[in-house]
Amino acid sequence: MSFGIPFTFLLLYSFYAIAVSISPPVPVLPVSGNSQIQVTEARHTRKTYYLGGDYNQTASGTILQNQICVEQLTPAGGVTQPKPLVLLHGGNIAGDLWLNKPDGGRGWASFFLDRGYQVYVPDTWGMGRSGPAADRLRGGGSTVEGAERAFTAPELYNEYYQARFHTQWPGNGSLNDRTFDEFYSRFHPTSVGPEVEVIMRSALCDLLRTYISGQAIFVAYAIGSAYAIQASDACPELVAAHISLEGDQSPFQSYIRASEGIDDPIPYRPYGVSNIPLTFETPVTEPSRLRKATVGETTYTEGLLSNVSCVLQQNPANKLVNVAKVPMLFFVGEASVHALYDHCQVAFLRQAGVNVTFTKLADEGVRGNGHFAMLEKNSDQIALLVARWIEKRFG
Repeated sequence: MSFGIPFTFLLLYSFYAIAVSISPPVPVLPVSGNSQIQVTEARHTRKTYYLGGDYNQTASGTILQNQICVEQLTPAGGVTQPKPLVLLHGGNIAGDLWLNKPDGGRGWASFFLDRGYQVYVPDTWGMGRSGPAADRLRGGGSTVEGAERAFTAPELYNEYYQARFHTQWPGNGSLNDRTFDEFYSRFHPTSVGPEVEVIMRSALCDLLRTYISGQAIFVAYAIGSAYAIQASDACPELVAAHISLEGDQSPFQSYIRASEGIDDPIPYRPYGVSNIPLTFETPVTEPSRLRKATVGETTYTEGLLSNVSCVLQQNPANKLVNVAKVPMLFFVGEASVHALYDHCQVAFLRQAGVNVTFTKLADEGVRGNGHFAMLEKNSDQIALLVARWIEKRFG
């Protein structure tokens, strides 16, 4: 597959901005300038660098394109956990998703720093500090109304059955609520499509190979989980595990109103969980060679959509030989629209030979979460489930 850009990734440069907080942590005002919200972070040092990219000729001369930005966060007390974490964000919001919560609470980066993990936070190409992507690769991003409906206040819109269980967003989840405004101020268009996936696959393997000694663990959210799968396929020897928090939608298809999931899906991800080729046991040169079947039923509860059928491989399924080398933990929230269809991605991966532990948060006593669970009131409970799963295997 060719995209007209040479994907030979070069190391651009590295510069170090060392930021050491003191004890007790000092309140830091968010970038938006909302002076009513203060946040604190775990004590750490920070290195910021760019990697990947390729040089291209333009009418004006030679330029570097397609590099991504990565923050490396190191606990002030030193690293005590054997496997570093790479935190991959989803759409709409860049890597600062993990740093602090819009209500001023500490994010997952601080949670894991306090437990002794080395933490890496990339920005997806075309988002945050990873440079602008071409307009053809950008989704439109979410409107205020879309963010309320899909993320912060689905219970007010009642567009799918599980939405009524949403209780964990801090604040009322609506425009002019200070937490919502801080949350929405971080939004920008999302880079999507095969070209983005190729760039992220190469950049993530470059990160693991160049900067990390030994294997790392992906902790990936939404579309970030697709990049984790693709990197696991390309460099499985460098990936110890993949924790997916509501991974990127349903196999072979996508909902236009993606996060609401209430319209008819369109064909997407022709390789099941990827728009770019993956390594199957029987090589797949054309995605049409993957034989598909619809499994399960689309159901309604009290007149509202509560479950969707899945498009999977026909049995016997072709195996994902490299992705299957990486164990996965897959979470879904009780009130998220992903509760309608995340079982489909899990079923596809299991068919393909991947060892997936599928955890419904409500079954663990963690109730009321929407799609941005890592920003909600009980986010530390979810992070603790992640930490316990990791430390049971690698601690």
